[in-house]
Amino acid sequence: MRFVPDFIANFFTSGSSVYKELQTILGYTPGNVAIYELALCHRSNNINSSENNERLEFLGDAILGAIIGEHLFTKYPTKDEGYLTDMRSKIVNRKTLNHIALKIGLKNIMKFNDQDYFLRDSMIFGNALEALIGAIYIDKGYARTRTFVRKRILLPFVDIELLENMEVNTKNKLIGWASKQGKKVDFILIEEKVERGRKRFVVGVQLDDVVICKSTAGNKKEASKIAADEAIKVLAIQ
Repeated sequence: MRFVPDFIANFFTSGSSVYKELQTILGYTPGNVAIYELALCHRSNNINSSENNERLEFLGDAILGAIIGEHLFTKYPTKDEGYLTDMRSKIVNRKTLNHIALKIGLKNIMKFNDQDYFLRDSMIFGNALEALIGAIYIDKGYARTRTFVRKRILLPFVDIELLENMEVNTKNKLIGWASKQGKKVDFILIEEKVERGRKRFVVGVQLDDVVICKSTAGNKKEASKIAADEAIKVLAIQ
C-alpha cells in the first residue's frame, strides 16, 4: 500500500546531515524513508499541496494514546479510571508534546515555512511528533513504536510525580465544574477561515447557550484547549 508519492522521498537522502539526525532521533535506521519525510512536512511548506503531515498526525495521536494508556494501566494497577485518564491527558497535552519535540530536535529536520514568525513559536512541532509516531507505526509496527515512545519520550521527559501536581487538562476541569454547578458547557466551532494561506479555527466555550470566550488556533483541538484555559480565568475557577 502506498502512503506517499514518489516525489516526496528526496529530503532524507542517505548520508545527509538531516538523515543522520533522523536516525539519532529514532534510534534506528528507517525503512520507508518517504513516510518520515511526510511526517515532518508541515502544510506551510507548500500551502497548495495536500501532501503534509496532518493525516499521520491523526494516526499518531491515536497510537500514542493507546501506548500511554497501556503504560499507565500496567504501571499503576491500583489506580482508578479517572486517575489514568487524567494522567494520559497530561502526558499528551499539546504543550508537553511540543516541548518534547523541541528537545529531541524535530524542529531542525522539519520542512515548514520558517519565515513565518508565528510558526516558529507554535505547536506544530508537537503535532509533528505525533505524525512521526504515526510514521514509525506504519514503517515498523506497534511493538517498535511502543519502544520508541517509552525510550525516547516517557523515560527521558515524563515525570509522573511532577505531572500529578499539575492541572493541565483544563477542558476536563471546566466540564467537571459545570457539572457540579448544574450548567451545560460545550465547545463550538464558530468559524473556519484562512489567514496567510493557513487554516485557522475559532472555537468558543458556550455556557448555558452563551459564548463566554473564544480562541483561534491552527487546529480545533488546540483552539479548544486555549479557549478552555481562558474560560477557567473568566469564571475564576480554582
